[in-house]
Amino acid sequence: MRLSYFQTPKDDLKIRELYRSPDLLEELEQASQGAKSLPDAGAYYTTPVVFPKPGSDRPYIVSSIVLSADGKMAFMDNMQGPLIAKCNYLDPAGGAGDFWCLNLLRASADGLIVGANTLQNEPNYINYCMDEDLFRQRQEVLGKRDQPCEILVSLDSTDIPFEHIAFQVDPADRLKNIIATSPAGWDYIQKNSPLKHVLAGGFTVREQVDAAELPALDRDFDTVPVIVTGTGNQPDMKLMLYVLRRLGMETICAEAPSYCGALMENGCLDEYFINYSMVYVGGAMSPGAAFPKSWKNHPHAELVSVGIHRRNFLFTRQKIRYDAIDES
Repeated sequence: MRLSYFQTPKDDLKIRELYRSPDLLEELEQASQGAKSLPDAGAYYTTPVVFPKPGSDRPYIVSSIVLSADGKMAFMDNMQGPLIAKCNYLDPAGGAGDFWCLNLLRASADGLIVGANTLQNEPNYINYCMDEDLFRQRQEVLGKRDQPCEILVSLDSTDIPFEHIAFQVDPADRLKNIIATSPAGWDYIQKNSPLKHVLAGGFTVREQVDAAELPALDRDFDTVPVIVTGTGNQPDMKLMLYVLRRLGMETICAEAPSYCGALMENGCLDEYFINYSMVYVGGAMSPGAAFPKSWKNHPHAELVSVGIHRRNFLFTRQKIRYDAIDES
């Protein structure tokens, strides 16, 4: 199948700025080493959006999520996350703005981390930059010809729907898929996947990654690389991120809420773009529910910017800090 694009209506897209942190914005801009912001970010978001250059150990990782007014990420009777924004009937344009914000981050990223559960819950949905203007700016301003690479994470691959349309995209659209899993997951793929694969791994230490010839991401778009790390059915997250960095990825947008909890647990989530749709949902679907924090040691967020659309949507950009509390 071929990817399709749309143009977000711009007549009611602008997010009105409520707050910005000049110091944090300067910190991020200086750390970006002159990176360019997409023109539409400066025109419609609260601030220009650039990200720091990463170190050698992993990419810089951001995430976007829309939550209800009471902090829930999904309705209990329908687990599709986008419904939180779409069901704000008081402000449909605000819901479109939330989706535009996600596409802004996709357009800026080299890779998108997606969970297998997302593919199961949304069988007809593909994670890519869908906004035509943002994708064009990605190519012309950032010099990124291809779509961001979709990185499907799974413990043991048994939850991966190999028939999903994400694996059926025409190679001409240059959307690359990667699976990141454990040795047990690779065994399952070899026995059950109808797709073509190339193995990267299995890696248990960085030295093995440094010595390996990793598969290029700009060719063989009908072949799905499998990054194998860790032992048994437990992949090594930090080692997997190191592989992605060695593959040339500088910025990644994580779109799997539960995986974001694991990233935070390992001190690897750098920024959270949390948008709040002013609907009340109830229930137990909260991000990070599987990773409760201690009052003695938990992440903090510093607000980079806050914006509002009408009276019904809040848009926050948060820099995550991991300093432990001083108990003295």
